[in-house]
Amino acid sequence: MLIGCGYKNKDNINQKNNTIQEYKVLNYDKMNPFENGFAEVELNGKKGFINKKGDNVVPCKYDFTNGFENGFSAVEIGKKYGFVDTTGKEITLLKYDFVMDFENGRAVVELDGKWGCIDEKGTEIIPLIYDKVNSFNKEVSTVKLNDQWYIIDKMNHKKKISCNCEILSSFEEGLAPVERDGKSGYMNQQGNIVIQPQYEQAFYFQDGLAMVELNDKSGFINKKGQIVVPLLYDGYPEFSDGLATVVLNNKFGFIDKQGKMVIPEKYERALNFHNGLAGVYVDGKIGLINKKGEMIIPTVYSQIQQGEGIVGVIGNGGSKFFDGYGKELFNEVYEDLYGFSDGVALVKQNGTWFYIDKKGKRLF
Repeated sequence: MLIGCGYKNKDNINQKNNTIQEYKVLNYDKMNPFENGFAEVELNGKKGFINKKGDNVVPCKYDFTNGFENGFSAVEIGKKYGFVDTTGKEITLLKYDFVMDFENGRAVVELDGKWGCIDEKGTEIIPLIYDKVNSFNKEVSTVKLNDQWYIIDKMNHKKKISCNCEILSSFEEGLAPVERDGKSGYMNQQGNIVIQPQYEQAFYFQDGLAMVELNDKSGFINKKGQIVVPLLYDGYPEFSDGLATVVLNNKFGFIDKQGKMVIPEKYERALNFHNGLAGVYVDGKIGLINKKGEMIIPTVYSQIQQGEGIVGVIGNGGSKFFDGYGKELFNEVYEDLYGFSDGVALVKQNGTWFYIDKKGKRLF
């Protein structure tokens, strides 16, 4: 059996201009969108990866793959996990019970209930002796051993945290969410509580703001613990493209980082902004608005796939692509599609899935 085979087909005629289009045909049971230069493919129930030439660089032999992050993908066979690099080489034995993605040159792993870290060569640089290890930022992380939390650096130097806390997360922008007596606050990298535990939930800082929840309402604080966006909202708002989707009185709208409602809460559902556009729902159908609240693509579709300034829509008579101004692209109607990623989109036409570039040309 040829796994992930491809070949050049010189008999594919473009009906619009009666020219022959040459492309590689891939024989897989399932293909997925590209991300970070690779796409997961499946054959006979097993998973692997192809590169942007259509070459099968990671053979289809795994029960699970997790996509490439920072040059490595978690893979699994028989409930045991390890990592492969972009050439398909296994940098570790598939022996771990749980693994996390690589960040800043190391990945958290767990075996038999004990946690540690490996480097990009698969070497266990933090021994698997801990009850919990959190992801590293550039310099430090947090570990738990025998009910005691420590701050640990990349040289495995540990500093005992003097304050009592039940849960301690990893650091983002110099602060880590911490939980004590059922309340959440923040600790700095020196092990000091800088925002007292007082919230029901506290999330990571991003661009100087963190979402917190109190009395089942959410808002945002800055690193001084000052409330920047009042705790008025339901759900879990998150800033993207400078605006956050919020829910008030069961309606969705958008606020800026000063807490001003810049697009009124009037939608039955709304998605985060990406590339200046956000999906909004009216009567169960989705469309796109810009940051002025102007409707760019009408709410008549069942799904929208955004990616790299190109919008894919599904429903209302077929699937097609538009630019960021609502102009239709390619003059093609597909049966199904995924949005653009890595300059490539996965589409379905005449019962076959294949990839196209940003000019609508079939690649493989």
